[in-house]
Amino acid sequence: MRNFLETLRNKRGNAILGYLIVTPFIVYFMLYIILGGAYFLRVNDMTNVVNMKLDRALVEGQFTTTLRDELENELDSKGFGGADLTINISPSVAGDSNNTSYAKRGEEIEVTVLYKEPHWFYYPNRLFSPSISESKFYIGAKISGMSEKW
Repeated sequence: MRNFLETLRNKRGNAILGYLIVTPFIVYFMLYIILGGAYFLRVNDMTNVVNMKLDRALVEGQFTTTLRDELENELDSKGFGGADLTINISPSVAGDSNNTSYAKRGEEIEVTVLYKEPHWFYYPNRLFSPSISESKFYIGAKISGMSEKW
């Protein structure tokens, strides 16, 4: 019993013990900040690509087949390719494969792009909230504008 009391009074290991307790929280916090920043950069990348293509589509009055292919290729080059990518364009006249039909001036054209694969930011969030859905960490963009074609 006497040795146990002497060991408790000895403070040599307190600094190491404190370091071992605090370090995992610091590492988790830094990882969370880095992955959160990477997530929002990816969202920004997709939004910029979709916005540039929508600007051109508004002048044309539709997403021509060439413009839609450019959108898909540029998203693929940014890492948003494959079967997980969905692109929805409304109204249907603005997104069909007929290059002669178009949305008339003043009609709203909306493009919705969704990449159905969770970003890495999902996993540290799931650690503290196990019920969170991975679909909340899909990267997507929904942008609309008025057609300028007469």
